[in-house]
Amino acid sequence: MKNTHGHTAAKGIVLSLLGFSLLSFGDATIKYLSSYYSTYSVVFYNSLFGLIVLLMLSPWLGGIKNTLRDPRIKLHLIRGGLVFVQLSLIVYVFSQLPLAKAYAISFVAPMFSALLAIPLLKDKLTWGHGVAIISGFLGVLIILRPGLIPFEVAALAALASALFFSLVNITARYMRDSNHTLLSWAFYPHVVIISILLLLFFDKLQGPRLQDLGYLVFMGGVSAFGAICIARAFAHARTATAASFHYVQMLWGAVLGYFIFGDRIDVWTAVGAVVIIGSGLWLMRVERNVI
Repeated sequence: MKNTHGHTAAKGIVLSLLGFSLLSFGDATIKYLSSYYSTYSVVFYNSLFGLIVLLMLSPWLGGIKNTLRDPRIKLHLIRGGLVFVQLSLIVYVFSQLPLAKAYAISFVAPMFSALLAIPLLKDKLTWGHGVAIISGFLGVLIILRPGLIPFEVAALAALASALFFSLVNITARYMRDSNHTLLSWAFYPHVVIISILLLLFFDKLQGPRLQDLGYLVFMGGVSAFGAICIARAFAHARTATAASFHYVQMLWGAVLGYFIFGDRIDVWTAVGAVVIIGSGLWLMRVERNVI
């Protein structure tokens, strides 16, 4: 039984690493495109081209007919609404902050996941969880230094994005026993996002520039596959364990931010990120002992 669990957890870890890495490349593309498009436009094209790529590959992802027969459509729609809010927030954040700083703040997502998993998933909270959660938020305070530097709305948006990201991931745990297709994990959120934007924010959408089509397709494709990998990761591993590998994005954020956008990591962001990452690694260790 332990071997089976270990194999499942390992699969979740690999999927988490792959998913977060793919999202990092999508995020870098989002940051680039946000210089030319509004937040809603970037969100729209991310979902539109992501959906097109998914439909092209639907025969290998379970098929559209089987996807439409998914028994938990309501939960998928709720998840889609959460993804819309989270994606809108993070696109705005990327347009305002360096990738590494945005990632460092968003790394509190595993702490949010651990806290939310108590009432929503009936997970247990031990003293080890408490230490990790408190340490993680101390790391955020180091980065933000409230009262010492001017308040940034984008930093608050990054925290809010982390909260909604945690809720999105928790819904994956609710759906772990559903007879869904792999396509359904990304299909429904994309449809919900496109519908919301067309119905409520159509006047805020900008037409795509011809020279950006390659970037738009790439952004949508890697974001869609990243989301699928992460959703499956949370279905195979405990919430805090899978979420802990969110930290691979700090590496990608530093590398991509430096080489593409010329971003540099300040000392406070680096120190805060180390504290938050250390908290997440400790949280992962605690989770192993709880299982």
